[in-house]
Amino acid sequence: MMFLFNGIRAQVEPVPAKTGWYQLTGKHIERWTMDVGDTLGDLENGGAKVDYQAKILGIHDRDAEIAERDPRFNEENNPEDGATFGVYTEAGRTYMLLAVNQAEYALFRFLCPHESGDDDAFDPISDYRLDAAAVNATDTA
Repeated sequence: MMFLFNGIRAQVEPVPAKTGWYQLTGKHIERWTMDVGDTLGDLENGGAKVDYQAKILGIHDRDAEIAERDPRFNEENNPEDGATFGVYTEAGRTYMLLAVNQAEYALFRFLCPHESGDDDAFDPISDYRLDAAAVNATDTA
């Protein structure tokens, strides 16, 4: 059982010459505070095309077991049951929307850091990093 209380929306771009594959741009990364399945359904109801079968470099190509067993990326990820992953285009940008647990959220933020952007009010990357001076000060105390 996975506790997927957080969501990540991140800009992706198509991988050249690999149909259905996308890669992270490292831009426009934000915590998604609404239910991912509801959001994807609302997007489709609004006329957006959501690709529930999309593949992301770094997720789907590293370990086949993830793509096969993780319900976010296999046949269990369907809109009728409240999908937890999808890729769609909005306002000229392509995004991945993914339900994640807190550990995955922190790792994702570390791998794709930015100091400003869409979620600056929520948690800039500085919330996940300490100044070297501050670390050294606590080490000596």
